[in-house]
Amino acid sequence: NRSLLPDSKVVYVAPSRALVNQVYHDLSDDLIQLGMSISKTSSVNEVDPTENAFISFNSIDVLVSTPEKLDLLVRRNHPSVENVSLFIIDEAHMINSGERGARLELLIAMLRRERPSAKFMLLSPFLPGDSDSLVEWLGGGNAIEVDWRPSEKIVLGVGAHGNSFSIQSLQSPFTSNSISIDTISIPLSYISKTSPRSKARILEFCCNQFSETGKAMMILCKGKTSANNTAAQIFDWIEAPKTVPNEVRTIQRYIEEEIGCSTIYSKALSKGIAIHHAGIPDDIRILIEHLIRKRLIRIVCATSTIAEGVNFPVTSVYFDTYYRGQNNLLSANDFWNISGRAGRTLVDEFGRIILPFDKKENIEKGLGLISRSAEEIVSVLSRLFIERENVLSILQQDDGLNKIMSQYPLFQYFIHLLNVSQNEYAVDIEELFKDTFEYTSLAAIDKVAFMDLCKSIYLSIEAKYSRFSGALKFADKTGFSVPSVLTIMREKSENKDVSDLNSWTPERLFNTSDNRNLSEKIRVIGALKETGLGIDNGRTPFSPEVVANILIAWVNGEKINTISSFHPAFRSISDDDKRISEFVKHLTNVTFKSSWGLGALEGIVRGNADQIEDSYIPSYVYYGVDNPKALALRMAGIPRFFSRSLSKALPDDLAGMTLSDVQARISSLSDAEWDSYRPKSSKLSSREWRSIVSILMREK
Repeated sequence: NRSLLPDSKVVYVAPSRALVNQVYHDLSDDLIQLGMSISKTSSVNEVDPTENAFISFNSIDVLVSTPEKLDLLVRRNHPSVENVSLFIIDEAHMINSGERGARLELLIAMLRRERPSAKFMLLSPFLPGDSDSLVEWLGGGNAIEVDWRPSEKIVLGVGAHGNSFSIQSLQSPFTSNSISIDTISIPLSYISKTSPRSKARILEFCCNQFSETGKAMMILCKGKTSANNTAAQIFDWIEAPKTVPNEVRTIQRYIEEEIGCSTIYSKALSKGIAIHHAGIPDDIRILIEHLIRKRLIRIVCATSTIAEGVNFPVTSVYFDTYYRGQNNLLSANDFWNISGRAGRTLVDEFGRIILPFDKKENIEKGLGLISRSAEEIVSVLSRLFIERENVLSILQQDDGLNKIMSQYPLFQYFIHLLNVSQNEYAVDIEELFKDTFEYTSLAAIDKVAFMDLCKSIYLSIEAKYSRFSGALKFADKTGFSVPSVLTIMREKSENKDVSDLNSWTPERLFNTSDNRNLSEKIRVIGALKETGLGIDNGRTPFSPEVVANILIAWVNGEKINTISSFHPAFRSISDDDKRISEFVKHLTNVTFKSSWGLGALEGIVRGNADQIEDSYIPSYVYYGVDNPKALALRMAGIPRFFSRSLSKALPDDLAGMTLSDVQARISSLSDAEWDSYRPKSSKLSSREWRSIVSILMREK
């Protein structure tokens, strides 16, 4: 394409922050040596000046992004998403996944409408059902099915019978018919620490039978606490290795330094047991994934978050649960997506999918899942069409529009269309909505009914909000609803603590001795339904002061264990493992939502609807730093705690530097420079810091 379109680029869309990082590093490993330039977006729902410079670089060939960040860039008409010749949508089957799936579908529809010359490539481990409708939706072309797998799969049902175990192979739509074994019985060959016929005994047996260093087994657990407890249980079952690799010891020491106390996350690594879930900080998860790739891990206790695409090179996958979260049974798509981790390319002859046969209920659930192939990909908007009579009835109510928008993930798409059409009804409604997958999938007579429904919703929004043209533009640029934008505008006009531009400096916002400035701004964004900050989570009532204290401590470099003590709900949890895992998930949510809300609030205070002036504040909140050089290092993969002292290695003026330039500068530091930049209070040596940074930047 570059020979025909020399300024064009490819945008690779990955569904999660973790997968964005993995794809970025994998593509860099493969393509930089060919002279191609790869960059990635941050996960902050804003574009600060540093990121703006990184992704606006003219010679970028491939940009990797989440759907949410790409959506923001498109709505902002950002130069990084101009001249795109190809959009690659990874894990495309997630179009089926509730609100996020609907947003992905509408994003693709928006791209098709506003980037008509671009091509689309949807990647999925399975494309069940009639793929013709997907092909037609994307503008014609080919659906290519590659009959290749990293390794063959075998599904095993394992039962416990006192001092022996039965193993039987099971047939399924996605496993090879060429691999089959008769049911076999294996006697107990070690001293068991579990009760006979229990599910724990099956797990203990599988840990001994199917896991070893270099051939890891992943255990799917029901949630964060379950993963922690399972790891602790297995730690007591298996013998310690004669030696612990130095790389493992270094990562153990880093985990304890970053968290600020000893936890199962570092302790379990000494026996080759890793834990992976949303309650672990991102940097630590990347380090754990590194140990798995290096084959230094024997067992991985993970949750269903891995279904979002992070690649684990494991030999076996053990289903300790068939649930996603507490009460949601795994879909067939989720089950086979997770099972797909079993078997490493060119290493394992086959991957094992292991189901515990402990009781009738579990056996039936397991057999039910493996008997089903993946579900057909359908538009999430089909629910809107199916329930159209009810939708039209609700629209007639006084508050009907707000009810519709709270139930169906369409609001931002309608607002964007209303904004780009400049409120002129001359726009053909059919032209606006024919790019959705739902429209393409419908029969001709149903397309008319679907258009009538969309027209009714569109006109209702236009009638209610068209007089608020400034609010419409801000809603489109920030991703907040019009009522939320109007709330912010009212606060701007009435609240000096919000409208005073001098109150938006890092020094005043993140003042460790006075949280009132940040607290007032958190109070405002906490009232916006999109942030979810003001929702009582069942632990304690919402407190702007508590949120402000957490963010101030985070930005000023406090340890995670220390920061958790600022929240009364977490301070009262005596179990360190549970407190840290629950608080990290809370912290991740607070930093993301607060950065988004503060970005919208500051943007409306500072700018106009046509050109929101981006600032550093949202990124400082998200990454936990307080200056541009430390922020650049965080984007390059440097740990939060080290980024402060290491920022001295960068020039004061970052103009013209790319993400690769920042990483190259850090890679070139001498031993003496590493010694001088090492944080004085750190327990890690400069050599250990260098090793950690090298892993996080994925150096060769």
